[in-house]
Amino acid sequence: MLKPLLGAAALSLVASLSHASGLFAEAGNWAAVFKGNRCHVYTLSSARDTSGYLEFAFDKKGYNASFDYIYIPWTPDESEPPWNDITDSVSLYIGDEQSWLGDEMFFYTGPGFTYGASLTGGFVGELLSEMMSANSDFGFAVDRAAEGETWLYGKFSLNGLEQAMTQAGAMCEFNPRALPES
Repeated sequence: MLKPLLGAAALSLVASLSHASGLFAEAGNWAAVFKGNRCHVYTLSSARDTSGYLEFAFDKKGYNASFDYIYIPWTPDESEPPWNDITDSVSLYIGDEQSWLGDEMFFYTGPGFTYGASLTGGFVGELLSEMMSANSDFGFAVDRAAEGETWLYGKFSLNGLEQAMTQAGAMCEFNPRALPES
């Protein structure tokens, strides 16, 4: 639990330092920051009872685009992924409509009990376009095979996404509506 908290604190510090130099911007529920040699656009908050956040990342000119849902454990003793990497699958929702792009997301385990799901890189532009065109929210859910249920892990407002993406595009010199094929 300490590593995710330290990571969040470090991101906050980078964001506050970057803000002073024009490399950080907030818009609605989203923020954009340039750190290292990548631009990151991530959610600032989520709906109640949600555990995690969304993050897009881009190299200069928009190459190597990525999209992840990063799960934040509810308790310090939570040391296993909240889903079954083999039998469960991802469902994505734009408003109440399910997007087929959930089929292109795959679970992973990162350092420090970090669990997430990542979208196949070639589909990031399509998901981003769907999200920026929507006037609703975005849902990340997991189809739990053993339970025969779909569990909503995150519901996020899309308010400010387009503005944050425009800022990231300016920082990393790309058009968020026309990502290059990576």
